[in-house]
Amino acid sequence: MISSKNNGGSSNRIIRNLSLGAFVRDAGQYVIWVIMTVYLNEVRSLSFIDIGIIFMLAGLVSVPVSIMGGNLLDRFGRRSMAVVIPWIMCAISFSLFLLLYSNSEIIPIIGLFIIAGPIQSLQYVTMSSIISDVTSNAERISGFSALRIASNVGIGVGLVLGGFLSQLNYSYVFLMSVAGYAVEGTIYYLQIPETSKSITSGYAVPAEGNRIFIPYRDGFFIAIAIMTSITWFFTGMFESALTPLYMSSVNHYDTFSITMLFAINTAVVIFGQRPVNLLLTKIRDSRRIIVGLVLYATAYMVFAGSSVYLIIGLAVVLLTIGENMTSPATESLITKIAPEDKRGAYLGFNSSIASLINPFRPIFGTVLLAATVQTPSFSWVAISLISIGFAIIFLMVFRSMSSERKDSGLNQL
Repeated sequence: MISSKNNGGSSNRIIRNLSLGAFVRDAGQYVIWVIMTVYLNEVRSLSFIDIGIIFMLAGLVSVPVSIMGGNLLDRFGRRSMAVVIPWIMCAISFSLFLLLYSNSEIIPIIGLFIIAGPIQSLQYVTMSSIISDVTSNAERISGFSALRIASNVGIGVGLVLGGFLSQLNYSYVFLMSVAGYAVEGTIYYLQIPETSKSITSGYAVPAEGNRIFIPYRDGFFIAIAIMTSITWFFTGMFESALTPLYMSSVNHYDTFSITMLFAINTAVVIFGQRPVNLLLTKIRDSRRIIVGLVLYATAYMVFAGSSVYLIIGLAVVLLTIGENMTSPATESLITKIAPEDKRGAYLGFNSSIASLINPFRPIFGTVLLAATVQTPSFSWVAISLISIGFAIIFLMVFRSMSSERKDSGLNQL
């Protein structure tokens, strides 16, 4: 493992290369789900429910893959996975390009799209493991933030280019994805060393035979993983179908105005993440999460109480500041709980829990809006109250557990 204390330059170089990889990858990857949603509905005439089921399956398949992939990271190292995964995704993206371009049967298109879901999930686990390996606890927030900023810049570029290419032919968007994955894989092959301590130090991970390790005995970790996954299920409603449906049908915003709300979100991530980190340097991860949840809840209450576009835009800024506080802090928190030689397994299991829960978010949001059709603003009130409830739960859990974790040093979470 590369110690950030002794090799700060190496650690920074690795994070820069991971960030560059995230930029080119997400410039081609993120827009795919948007394009596929429109393509399946407008070109292949699939219903909203059919499309929802496809996305749900892509998420659910990620559950076992995340668990097994996390174990492989601990056993065989990070570099091999970091290099191989982009090229697998490159092949899948090129295959989807050919299938869409030739107007092929719908079944292989759906099949490849579903297969891509768990591979992308494993890619996220790999990146998180590498950053955890090369940073100290104090540096980890900055490492995850750098990756997140680069990713959002790529997303912004990709949405513009993808929107243009989709006007020519939906299949062309996948060529952008092919290029992004190919560049990412090349960067990692040339610039990312092995970072796993169990590989670089020459000893194997203490294993229970060939069994897959699942951290089911770590009750604190299981509680945090479940809590964070359920929490982000609700707070992440802004990036679900609920937002465009509500803003168009209730507030009567046009499509451009709605997309600008998401552009505001992206801009605040890019330009606001580092200032938030600097401002909260000495604030523990757990406290960042709690305050971030309060900001989410406040923004959603504003959504419920106003239809004035300027006020909604300011609420999106507030929401994104909460996101800037909670997102890297949550990733950092999980890696601090995980033992050094089992980070892959812990991160993989955490990802599997999220993959089991989050695919139901789009369905939940639309059902909630339908259930509150007489008073649709109540949908945001409900989500706001749930966010406050989880902030209180987190506060109680961390207070009760901190004294029990002193021996392992995790009382500073």
